Amino acid sequence: MLILMPITLPPITRRRFIKGAFAGAAAMSLPRFAWSSPASNVDPDRLVLLSDIHIHASKTTDSHGINMWNNLQSVCDQVLRLDPVPAAVLVNGDCAFNNGHADDYKTFVEGVSRLREAGLPLHLGVGNHDDRDNFWKAVPSDVTREPLMEHRQVLMLPLPNADWYMLDSLDQTAHTPGILGPEQIAWLARSLDKAPNRPAVVMVHHQPNTEEEKKIGGLTDTQAFLDVVLPRRQVKAIVFGHTHVWRHFVHEKLHFINLPTTAYVFHHEQPAGWVDAHLGTTELRLQLNALDPTHPQHKELLTFPWR
Repeated sequence: MLILMPITLPPITRRRFIKGAFAGAAAMSLPRFAWSSPASNVDPDRLVLLSDIHIHASKTTDSHGINMWNNLQSVCDQVLRLDPVPAAVLVNGDCAFNNGHADDYKTFVEGVSRLREAGLPLHLGVGNHDDRDNFWKAVPSDVTREPLMEHRQVLMLPLPNADWYMLDSLDQTAHTPGILGPEQIAWLARSLDKAPNRPAVVMVHHQPNTEEEKKIGGLTDTQAFLDVVLPRRQVKAIVFGHTHVWRHFVHEKLHFINLPTTAYVFHHEQPAGWVDAHLGTTELRLQLNALDPTHPQHKELLTFPWR
């Protein structure tokens, strides 16, 4: 039986480790390189959020008039200038261009190499344009990581102020809808119940099909997912991608945040870019960094108080 572990690209240097009380807690769930930045200027509650990167094997390939490789390099340039340094970079799926080809992942790994060389770990999710087998060959799990469940790429990051969950909603490669499945939903429920007083943020590639977000192609088991996260009040926000849209809404006092794509947009008014996230003791703060600095939402800062 195939056992899949969380996908993490460790820093290439592996020389800088976070100090203090948080290090002991993190070591329970993550390899020691999971939080790797200079202790003097790392913010352990700061994360960089990327989604829908769509890297093609060829760096010169364009789609919708956009060169995805160039966009990723622009994002890397901006992330490398951050001070204080974020604890990690989270990629919320669709790393590959369309069908999850093996060569797409080789180019993707090369594309984020500067972040790793700077000491930043990357935690990677999968989307509907990814292929798990090809992804796994290109990005093998660290041998120190314990598998959290079978057949799915799941991860829980214990940050000082909250636990951050990364789920796997890939159903079929190049098939638009996604599914979590009963096994993964049960795992999420058990994990949340072990820490009822810890704030939690849940990230998934596909959008939940709530009353506010009824577009086709989202999570086909949305109701089962909501049955877990809505009554567990420690869940403070749901973060998703897939639609290449930057937006947010509230459903039963729970925040839902749609991450922008770093690649191409489907609607010209939408920004492409990345999100700078900071977890406070009572809120989540997100700042959009549009790749077009003239976009009216560039540097938009949103605050989501905990329910």
